[in-house]
Amino acid sequence: MNLTDEGVQMNEETQDTQDTQPVQESTTQIQDESVDYKTLYLDEVQNAKKLRKRAQDAETTVQVTTKERETQKVKQMKEQEKYKELYESVAPFKEKWETHESTRREALLSKLPEEDREGLSSKDLDTLEYIVSIKEESKPVNPAHTPNQSRNMNIEEDWTKLDEKGRRENWGNIMQKYKKN
Repeated sequence: MNLTDEGVQMNEETQDTQDTQPVQESTTQIQDESVDYKTLYLDEVQNAKKLRKRAQDAETTVQVTTKERETQKVKQMKEQEKYKELYESVAPFKEKWETHESTRREALLSKLPEEDREGLSSKDLDTLEYIVSIKEESKPVNPAHTPNQSRNMNIEEDWTKLDEKGRRENWGNIMQKYKKN
C-alpha cells in the first residue's frame, strides 16, 4: 500500500470535517430554541397583507386609468365630431351581438308552447333562459315504450266479482297475487 502525502492530508481533512459537524449541529439547535416562531409568523402575515393590499391598489389604479382614457377618447371624438369613427369601431360587434341574440331568442322561444311565445318574445335573454329551464324541469317524463310488454295492473278487488273478460285479461295478476301469499 503506497500512501502519499496527499492521501494522508485528505484522510486528516475528512476526520476534521467529521469532528466539526456535531459542533455545528449543536449550535443550530441552540439557535432554533431561541427563535420566536410566533412573531416570525405574525411578521409574515403582515407582509402578506401588505403585498395583497399593494396588488389590489395597483389593479384599481389600472382600472381607473383605463376608464379615464376611454372617456377622454370619447370626449375628443365628440369635440372633433368623429361619431362615425366611433360607430364604425363598434358596428361589427353590435351586428354580431344582434345576430347571436336573435338566434338564441328564437331557439329559446321554439322550446316554449305557442300561446306563450308572443307574450315572452319581448323579455330579455336571461329571463327567457330561466323560464325555459323551469319549463323543461317541470315536464313529465314519459316512460319508454317497450313492445310486447304487458301492463302491470294491480287488482285489489275480489276476482270473483269480475266479469269473465276482466278475469281473462288479469288472470296472470290474479295468480301472482295468490302466489305471493
